[in-house]
This record gives sequence, C-alpha cells and structure tokens, in this order.
Amino acid sequence: MKRRSLTAALVATASATVLVLTSGTAVHAEEPTAEPSATATPADEAPANPVIAEYNGREINLADSWEGAGSCTELPSGEVHCYDSDAEAVADPELPAEIREQTRKAAAAAPAGARSAAAPPSGCVADYWCLYMKVGYKGRLLRLYSDGKKDLADWGCRDKLSAVYYWVGRYSVNYGDAKITDLRSWPVEDRVRRLDPPGGWSDFTNLDYPGGGHWNNKVDIFEVRRA
Repeated sequence: MKRRSLTAALVATASATVLVLTSGTAVHAEEPTAEPSATATPADEAPANPVIAEYNGREINLADSWEGAGSCTELPSGEVHCYDSDAEAVADPELPAEIREQTRKAAAAAPAGARSAAAPPSGCVADYWCLYMKVGYKGRLLRLYSDGKKDLADWGCRDKLSAVYYWVGRYSVNYGDAKITDLRSWPVEDRVRRLDPPGGWSDFTNLDYPGGGHWNNKVDIFEVRRA
C-alpha cells in the first residue's frame, strides 16, 4: 500500500509539473510580440499653448478656430487682435503709430490695384513678418512681430503656410531673419530653412524642400530672429 501510494504521488507530481510547463508555454505563446514605439508627431498632440485672441469684442482660441477673422496681428504688447478687414488691422490703435504711418504712406504711393517695390502685399504692415495661408500672398494672414519660435499649431496655422513677406519700413530696426521648420518623427531629422529679408516668398510650392519636393503646407514652427 505504501509503495502504491508513493507511486501514485510521483505520477501526480509529474503530471502537475507537465501541466504547469505546458500552461506556461501556452501563455508565453499567446503574448503579443513587442512592437517598436512610434514617436508622436505634432498632429497627434493637442496644442500646448493655444493663442487666445481678441476678435469683435470677444476672446477666441486660434488653435480651435479663427471663426470669421481674415487676419490676426501679434502686437508688441503681447496681445493678439483679429480683424475682418485689412483697413481695420492697419487702424488698430494698439499697433505702433510709426508702423501705421509707414504702411499708409506705402499704400498711398502704390498704383491702384498694384504693389510697388516699396510697398508690402495686401494686408502686410511695416516691420512685420506676414504669413499667408495661400500662394500669391492671399488667404488668411498672420502678422508676427516678437522674437522667438512660434508653434503654428497654437495659432491654428500648422501645415497651412503658403507664402511669407517681410517688408522693412524702418531700416533702423534690427530686422534679422526668420527660420521655418517642419517637425519630423525620429529617426528622420527636422527639415529647416532660413528666410532672409527684405522681400518675400510668394509661392512655397517653388521653395525647395530638403530631400525633394516643396515647403507648401509643411511648416510647423516659424521663428522670428531679430537679434
């Protein structure tokens, strides 16, 4: 009896061991193979610092929508105002008087319906970087003034930039240059290009992109560099 009990115990132990090993193998086989993690692109993320602007007496979040605004201006005070017309933008009392005066003089000197070499394209103002969302200096317009990097997702303009103009109204101002960046996911390096004023780039489909193609509707970061 003792021998039979011992044999039975050994058989039971062996069976349990096989079951555990078999179960462990089965569980391991069902585990999914780990995939390399993908680096998130800006399109996967909500804007970290959405720009709040004043438009027709109320506040709007540019990262969500410009609503009916045709243009917006970053003022030297740091505030952002949006407008229905170019005339309204130039008349904004928060825009420095010398900038308003230079812009009005240039517009008055230009032939009707045309743009002279001394005047900026429609809606652009002196000493501002003017960013257009359509080629030929058309579409929605964002006017940038202050130094530093602007994440265009915060301004509701990511991957929408098609033309840029910088008109120097006062050469005493250190107008510097600008840099545009297309953010790429690792391991691909970001694409970067420098823009040297004065002057403009009316059609980003003609602006060569590193590795081939063009810059139209690809800009994520616009950096103003006045230093």
